[in-house]
Amino acid sequence: MGDGEKAQRVYEDAVEYLCRNVDALRELIGPALWDTPFAVVRDGDSSADEWRHAVRALHDAAEAGGVPGGLGLRATMGVGDWPAGPTPRSAGWVCPTGRCSRVDLREDAAADTPACALTGRRMRLVD
Repeated sequence: MGDGEKAQRVYEDAVEYLCRNVDALRELIGPALWDTPFAVVRDGDSSADEWRHAVRALHDAAEAGGVPGGLGLRATMGVGDWPAGPTPRSAGWVCPTGRCSRVDLREDAAADTPACALTGRRMRLVD
């Protein structure tokens, strides 16, 4: 994986965090700093500079609003600070548009299909 791919993955992880916490972040950041960059993140091309600038703007606004590390674009981990990996499961839902790398793991066979917080569309089941 080259540096460009690693950087893209960092931005995708930041958007995953944004997706999981969209309501709380929207309230914290406020419409003046939220509306325009969020629209670009939601609708823009994830390979474009404009999209990365919008993710960075939301990251900076979250950090200024009191979220330590913002959306996670600046990882400051030391020895012992690495998060534990997820519990492996065989099925889950992924973002329907591929705009983020969000995955909701399926807990049981009867679970309802969740909706994507960015687009409102039903997530896609992957077994």
